[in-house]
Amino acid sequence: MAAGKPATPLCEQFGFDAGWREAQLILIGLDDHTRDDVRLLHDRLLTRAASEQIIDRFYTQLLRNAQAAELLASFDLGHLKSRQVDYLSEFGVRFSDARYFESRARVGVAHARVGVPLSLYLESFGLLQCLILEWLMDQVSDDAQRDTLTRLVLKLTTLDIALATEVYHRSQIQALDRSVKHLKLEQNILRSQLEQDALTGVSSRTSLLRELEGAIAHCRKTGQPLAVIMADLDHFKVVNDTQGHLVGDQVLAEVAARIKAALREFDLVGRYGGEEFVILLENTSLHTARQIAERVRQHIGSQPVRTASQQVEITISQGLAMCEKDDDSQSLLKRADQAMYAAKDAGRNCIVAG
Repeated sequence: MAAGKPATPLCEQFGFDAGWREAQLILIGLDDHTRDDVRLLHDRLLTRAASEQIIDRFYTQLLRNAQAAELLASFDLGHLKSRQVDYLSEFGVRFSDARYFESRARVGVAHARVGVPLSLYLESFGLLQCLILEWLMDQVSDDAQRDTLTRLVLKLTTLDIALATEVYHRSQIQALDRSVKHLKLEQNILRSQLEQDALTGVSSRTSLLRELEGAIAHCRKTGQPLAVIMADLDHFKVVNDTQGHLVGDQVLAEVAARIKAALREFDLVGRYGGEEFVILLENTSLHTARQIAERVRQHIGSQPVRTASQQVEITISQGLAMCEKDDDSQSLLKRADQAMYAAKDAGRNCIVAG
């Protein structure tokens, strides 16, 4: 979120619009006539001093529960009590206002974030409701007034419990959704790492072999030609031994880029291992495959690779094999590999078709 940008209200996040809020109030039976009863509740019962006593009783009883005590151990109990007293001081006040729903929604989000189990959360609400009603029974002697306030407390606690539970539930769903998105992102990153060679940026061996299997299957199905080139840098070991692996890595990355530049948009190149590259040319005749291999050879050998410290002359030997009727990936690569070694024996920096 950008600095200074206000957070989206929870009611907006969770879809608690005016229509939704009104429906909850109608269902519970809270209307304009209830406002006078709320004033009576706070004037007669939920004064600041009374609220503090109710909250003291609440925490005394709550801490008898081992699970609750463990959760509360890391919090400032005095601060929590003060917040709960503030909560009671707003109990039912302007209950139809969006801000009331917003404040109750924040309670649900806060408890969801600290990991309060839903069962304990609801039991705590029930406990607070019971303590308010017990206080009411002790403090209000007039039967009619007691009945009115009892019904009001039940309605208001029902609203608060419903709101807090709904927000708690939706917060958990949002957290789960974020976890799933994060997991998918990590999976995509891992998949990308598996499919792409980290040094050169071309396809990894794993991805290359998978693509080769698919290309062979397509070749069998359609009868379209498939050419495979096994390409190996000449005397690359000398580069590593005399100029270091850092320079060798820079050469490999540049060679991969030059191979890609020599290919058509739909061709595929992957790093097979070390300084070996495999090029897949689907729907490509032997004649066209030779032309592409020659273009690769020229792209690589026509000018030295410039590194940060020096220039490295490099050439490449290529073995070309066409997919045959009974080929699988191993047999096709084996023939391309044999042709590549024949190119080495023929003096390097050339192309041999096997």
